[in-house]
Amino acid sequence: MGRPDSLFIAAMLPSIFVSIFLPLVFVLSGKQWRAARDRAHARRIAEYRMNARLLRLNI
Repeated sequence: MGRPDSLFIAAMLPSIFVSIFLPLVFVLSGKQWRAARDRAHARRIAEYRMNARLLRLNI
């Protein structure tokens, strides 16, 4: 591998990294991230309540 090939690879890797992961940071940032976290929390709470009801019925 010559110098031009290694320079090409050295330039491509950061550009691929940035093009894949940078949009993820913007998509999952701020309000959207908080809303997703709140939905997951509400889902867990609903599951815990259902489990508590089922346990009470079995006793």
